[in-house]
Amino acid sequence: MFLASLLLVARPLAAAGWPDERVAGPFICHADFSLADQQPLLDELTVLQRDIQAVLGLGQSREAVHLFLFQEKQTYQAYMKQYFPRVPARRALYIKGRGPGMVFAYRGPDFEEDVRHESTHALLHGTLPHVPLWLDEGLAEYFEVPHEKRPTGNPHFATVRAMLRAGQLPQLQELEAIENLDQMGREQYRDAWAWVHFMIHGPQEARDELSSYLQDLQNEAQAGRLSDRLRRRIPDLERRLVQHFAP
Repeated sequence: MFLASLLLVARPLAAAGWPDERVAGPFICHADFSLADQQPLLDELTVLQRDIQAVLGLGQSREAVHLFLFQEKQTYQAYMKQYFPRVPARRALYIKGRGPGMVFAYRGPDFEEDVRHESTHALLHGTLPHVPLWLDEGLAEYFEVPHEKRPTGNPHFATVRAMLRAGQLPQLQELEAIENLDQMGREQYRDAWAWVHFMIHGPQEARDELSSYLQDLQNEAQAGRLSDRLRRRIPDLERRLVQHFAP
């Protein structure tokens, strides 16, 4: 579940001709298969928007998002090659150009996680003019699992707990230095998730600082580095992180 999300100039796509089209909150869904059995997932997307607003203290997304879903991997790949030939091949994608954001996914083994992950990117970028790459991916990793699994059910949880027991700390400043998605590997996604989980489920000061930081991004104010802001609020930051994930 380590996906990429690209911000590119995308050509307009005609919405006509899709076998099934439905609306779920801010998402306009287009599928080349029947969405009848996907209604629970579409309902989740509406809840996802509310969750992001409530958890992060953000306003509602300012724009609609087009969600393009494919039954087969081959059809998805052919479509992406035709309309977005310069986009690297990925399992799922969020693409944002001058128009509405677009999410693309096919019904693979991790279909629902893929849709929630990329839809999180879309909702964040519909509200915030800019999101640091590590935080963008960390939040998408957090919200890609169903609501009830977010506290302790994400596969990253046990991995991070074992890593911290071994004395290996995720380095927030190293994540902040990442400028290119190609620098985000499995470990970086895991570490980004760990810091997001700490800020959402850890000390109230951390959650308050995350909310304040995102508000500054939303208002296009000088936000600075989140690591500096957290350390001012929580001087023993690494100890509190270890404590947060301790059994």
